Amino acid sequence: MKLAIFGGSFDPPHLGHLAFARFALDALAPQRLLWLPAGRQWQKPDQVMAAGVHRVQMLQRLIAGEPRFAVDDRELHRRGPSFTADTLREFAGQHPGAELMFLIGQDQYARLSSWYQVETVAALATLVVVPRTGAAVVTPPGLPAHRLQVLALPETPLSSTAVRDAVARGEDICPMVGAEVASYIASHRLYEKKP
Repeated sequence: MKLAIFGGSFDPPHLGHLAFARFALDALAPQRLLWLPAGRQWQKPDQVMAAGVHRVQMLQRLIAGEPRFAVDDRELHRRGPSFTADTLREFAGQHPGAELMFLIGQDQYARLSSWYQVETVAALATLVVVPRTGAAVVTPPGLPAHRLQVLALPETPLSSTAVRDAVARGEDICPMVGAEVASYIASHRLYEKKP
């Protein structure tokens, strides 16, 4: 069994995330692709995100209709910071014998040697790195031996920051997140500019 794990803040999730996940389904052929919204990120302790319940609800609206997608909210229920090593250990224990694939952006990969128990991360999962368009993937120094797969995704200009900025300006975000997520954001007044 192949299990792909796509972690991120998803604050909010957008159509670029969805395009990437669909591309990963085709390229990696996992039985399931789990969307893993981050809990408290230890490398960004001051980052303020929308509440986990909102990010889960937005993800569920974004991925509706694809049976191989599911949201896994385990990191949102942890006390203290969330560590990828702990999460991968849990997945390995729950799915013995499964091939775990951890999807990661090039920026995260470049900092991987500074991660908590990086040797556990490297041992438990194939790291699937998505490079920036036209950039080479360079393995950071000090990283333990690991399985690496590079997934060249067609360029997308979308970002969660751009969505939040558009909401704050009162712009239509349907083309960026889809109608269901846009409706959820509007009904809960997420990301609106504070008076």
